[in-house]
Amino acid sequence: MIRATLALVVALAPVTPVLAETNANVRENAYARVMRTINPRLQEGQSRAYAAALLNNSRRMDLDPRLVMAVVTVESHWDESAVSVDGAIGLGQFKPQTAHNLGIDARVGKSNLKGITLYLHRLIGLFASSRHAMSAAIASYNAGPLAVEAAGGSAPGYAAQRYVEKVFATWRSFKAKLGTQPARAPMDALASLPPDAARVDHAQAAYWGTP
Repeated sequence: MIRATLALVVALAPVTPVLAETNANVRENAYARVMRTINPRLQEGQSRAYAAALLNNSRRMDLDPRLVMAVVTVESHWDESAVSVDGAIGLGQFKPQTAHNLGIDARVGKSNLKGITLYLHRLIGLFASSRHAMSAAIASYNAGPLAVEAAGGSAPGYAAQRYVEKVFATWRSFKAKLGTQPARAPMDALASLPPDAARVDHAQAAYWGTP
């Protein structure tokens, strides 16, 4: 009986990582499909690479990837080549100085997505004690943190208010399309690479090439 039990345990041991891998692929596919509805010019491989980077960076920064996805959608509609009239570049529409401060190359989608999650993480932390912390952080992404601080933690002007409303509305639509998020990982786990980091990095390298 003991031998039979041990054999069953050994036989079932690989199931958990395989299921985790499958679930991760399902999530990436779901996010990639939504991206392609936003920007039909995206190829499947490109959207999968974006989804892998989005989910991986969001997990590392302890952010809701649907929020990050909403910001990118409002900023550039997932057009890596987008350039605004005032010189903001790429998926997250970073100005050169902001990109430099974040240590990213705004012209490269993978690097831009890393910068978006890092910048949002910093802004949310900056306004964590504000009455409307998330609104202040999103307004800061659009108008800059100094302008939001000068306005007492509120969106400074109609354009910034409309931006916050658009991001929140898009975020809500992605919550409906993409379902609930898994429970947050413990902070000590976030300090290191997530369990599927090697697979994610491999998927990104397949599209962007090895850094």
